[in-house]
Amino acid sequence: MKLSKSEKYLLTCSYGPDSMALFFYLLENNFDFEIAHVNYHILAQADDDEKGIREFANKYDIKIHVLSTYMPENVNEEIWARNVRYTYFEELAKKLGIKNVLVAHNEGDLIETYLLQKARGGVFFKYGLSEVSERGYIKIIRPLLKIKKDDLEKYCIYNNVPYSIDPSNFDSKFKRNAIRKELKLKSDTEIEQIVNEINEKNLQNSLIIKKYKKLGLPNKLYINKDLLKDITVEEFQLLLIYMLLNKGIYTSFSKGRVKNLLEVIYNSKLNHREKIDDNYYLSIDYGELKIVKKGTRYEYFLNDKEDGNPLFKINSDSEDFELVKDNFPIKIKPALEGVKYRKNGKTFKVNREFISWKLPWYLREVWPGIYTKNDELIYVPRYQIKVKKNGLLLFNPDRLL
Repeated sequence: MKLSKSEKYLLTCSYGPDSMALFFYLLENNFDFEIAHVNYHILAQADDDEKGIREFANKYDIKIHVLSTYMPENVNEEIWARNVRYTYFEELAKKLGIKNVLVAHNEGDLIETYLLQKARGGVFFKYGLSEVSERGYIKIIRPLLKIKKDDLEKYCIYNNVPYSIDPSNFDSKFKRNAIRKELKLKSDTEIEQIVNEINEKNLQNSLIIKKYKKLGLPNKLYINKDLLKDITVEEFQLLLIYMLLNKGIYTSFSKGRVKNLLEVIYNSKLNHREKIDDNYYLSIDYGELKIVKKGTRYEYFLNDKEDGNPLFKINSDSEDFELVKDNFPIKIKPALEGVKYRKNGKTFKVNREFISWKLPWYLREVWPGIYTKNDELIYVPRYQIKVKKNGLLLFNPDRLL
């Protein structure tokens, strides 16, 4: 794929032949870029690799950023290293104000990833690797997916570009390396057939997503039983992965878990939730399935009607302003279920109010209340799509998560 000279790039560089070939290509064609390198200190040559890439970057006056880290005990090396580097690339790019992050995966990486996916038997939104994908703040760009690794090595040799070979590439304990050895024995025709297979499967997946787009994807999934009645477990699994990726969540659902979720939907269970990880939940509320972020506890103090913060503001024009005008300073924190409050001479239970308002469960844990300095709950804003302008407490519900 073509890169734009009007854009600035952050090149992730391991000092292997792929990333060094891309490094030299960017240099030779006068692209605007900086370098990011991660030294995991796992390989004996790790410090030499860092030194080599620093010297090459300094030679051409290219800014280089290096993360030095060490692997903790009892972790999966590949998963840990991947999470470390992509988190670093995203944080660094955001700090530098660079949106585009270049990764030098080649055609071999594309095929190896696909064959690993097949071996695991999972359903993937995208088979192989994407030329362009989003991860939080950054856009990950892989411009070398149609180029063979051998050609990249030849390019480095021809242009006197230094590089090193990772000895772990030959370690048979990694399944990817076993696949890599098998691929070396395949003909160009067989390789082309695998690439065509990848493209065909990705086309099929895109058609499935298109079919169900009317259900609100990727932000939500409306529970339309007529449309979902004939959906297969694999198709529903694909939709969930699509929604997860939209939230920047790089995990999956097993087929057994997906099957159970479909049963929940078919049994007309209006309210359901299950944990995805420490930060996100899957939620079904009143016919709508969403991937939602777990709310965090908060507590704010407002000293007067003019006092405010990025989340909350008191509306002195509200008919309920009488409740707070003589109670400053007031406290704003979640109105937890089970707590009672009085209004217009009546006592209300927060949880009963939440149910009558059809407040989604994921908002119930963070929905705000106004408390006196003596910790008495005196006001809970009514739930609706957007908080009304005439309400006493003005805020954006989406910012509570």
